[in-house]
Amino acid sequence: MGIGTKAKRVSIAALLVAATAGPAMAETCKVGQMAAIPVTMQGLRPVVETRINGKPAPFILDSGAFYSNISPPVARELGLPTQPLPFGFRVNGIGGSSDAMLATVRHFTLAGTDIPNVEFVVSGSDVGQTGLLGQNVLGLADVEYDLPGGMVRLFRPSGCAHASMAYWTEGKPYFEIPIETRELAHNHTIGTVELDGAKLNATFDTGAAQTVLTLRAAARAGVHPGDLGVEVAGWEQGLGRHVVQGWTARFKLLKIGNEELHNVRLHIADLGPLDTDMLLGADFFVSHRLYVSNSQHRIYFTYSGGRLFDAVAHVDPGAAVAVVAQKAGETANPTDAEGYSRRGAMFVTQHDLPHAIDAFSHAIAIAPKDPRFPRQRALAYLDQHRPVLAIDDLNTTLTLDPADTQARLIRAELRLRAGNPAGAITDLDLLNGQLPREDAVRLQMARLYSGADAFDAGVAQYDLWMAAHHDDSRRSTAQNGRCWSRMLANKDLDKALGDCNAAVHAIPNDPSFLDSRAFIHLCQKDDRAALADFNAALAIDPKRAWALYGRSLAETHLGMTTEAARDRTLAVALDKRMPERIQKYGIG
Repeated sequence: MGIGTKAKRVSIAALLVAATAGPAMAETCKVGQMAAIPVTMQGLRPVVETRINGKPAPFILDSGAFYSNISPPVARELGLPTQPLPFGFRVNGIGGSSDAMLATVRHFTLAGTDIPNVEFVVSGSDVGQTGLLGQNVLGLADVEYDLPGGMVRLFRPSGCAHASMAYWTEGKPYFEIPIETRELAHNHTIGTVELDGAKLNATFDTGAAQTVLTLRAAARAGVHPGDLGVEVAGWEQGLGRHVVQGWTARFKLLKIGNEELHNVRLHIADLGPLDTDMLLGADFFVSHRLYVSNSQHRIYFTYSGGRLFDAVAHVDPGAAVAVVAQKAGETANPTDAEGYSRRGAMFVTQHDLPHAIDAFSHAIAIAPKDPRFPRQRALAYLDQHRPVLAIDDLNTTLTLDPADTQARLIRAELRLRAGNPAGAITDLDLLNGQLPREDAVRLQMARLYSGADAFDAGVAQYDLWMAAHHDDSRRSTAQNGRCWSRMLANKDLDKALGDCNAAVHAIPNDPSFLDSRAFIHLCQKDDRAALADFNAALAIDPKRAWALYGRSLAETHLGMTTEAARDRTLAVALDKRMPERIQKYGIG
């Protein structure tokens, strides 16, 4: 179901048209470039810098979103008034569907262009950025996704019905795949792929960090949860308020058009109401360059080198076509700090940390007063397990910009890890005074306060976050965190039990939720209930030191001395500090 756009799409298209000529094609084919949008990778999240009414507003570039989206807490934080959408309108995503409203941004700045009165759907979970930049922008005409090059480009072609749009190959071979019309695909980019002989509809989705198969699609390819080699792999989250169990499995052959990928490891999950068999995520885009020709209903693409999915997959293009390698090292060096920053971010995504650090160092040398670049290098140093160098860069960032939320939050966590809880609390207190009440960062702040044994402050942050995030997929995580904080503080245990019950009800087989509730039962002297929850947690994850030691306490109280001694020995073998920690918090 679409949203009435009035004249919005026309106005966006008109305002984005640039004077720059597009790529040269055949003589009768003319391509005008509408916009060149810089993209910086944050892990497997492609992030675009925009401004909303003059304020910085980074968005995740999401080709799988039919319309651009902002979560309700972010809309409130930005002061955006909302209005109802037609009755019954809901937004579907991983984790279910969500109620939706509509917000209009008076001034939206994208790629240096001010676009007035842009509409956003307001719904779903907080995504960690301002929101999702979707197909009402990306689907205006043709779009090129060059994430390895740090750029997305919008093109308006004319007379190109039979031209090859893979202009960057300079006549060399390329891959291609037909896609559905935008009308049939409901404003998505959808093509048919083949997985171990099964034909599947695949949505090309930069907003999904990892490629995900539906359970039914995996079954059609002969793979089911519980099969040999299929592993449990955490939880999948999306716009919906629920989280869903994930698995990983290996498949022999994935054909995307005429590209063949052998021995690939893919994620599997119940994608609920999503009308697709597979989301081809950012882990595919970061190793490919794609031109989506909406006019021809075709994608042209090349392999750019680097990791594919969960591992470095072997690409076998067969006899018809060869791989066109376009590694960053083979292209011209950037000419400005922003270019080096985007290049470094892509190196981080591809786990090439030495080249990433070198690129960020170039950016710092060119623009030494910009706080973003030392923060980026700090994160790369952390990935290299070099916390001292990371702290130095974070200190530089915060000297240049004391209001840099991400840098201060990372420094607080590093101080906590280094045994400096007072320093961590100092950073968190500063953040607490700087941030709006609705800010999503408060969930992470709550965890860090509690890790520094500042339990009252941690609970207060959980309270603020939950008051603003009623329909968020991380709500059960927050409930479990608040339960655990109250347990360690030995305060408000009845409220803590209510939180733990809610978390377990939302995700019954999460062992961390089960053992949190078990400790509440233990503190309330309900040893049999504690034992039942500890048993359930350890049946899922037998190497949970906290749960093993907690179970030994319940067993001791119940006279099960042999079992208690065994569990205590196992717990201490996993974590020698367990007896000290249990004594510190007065548990048992």
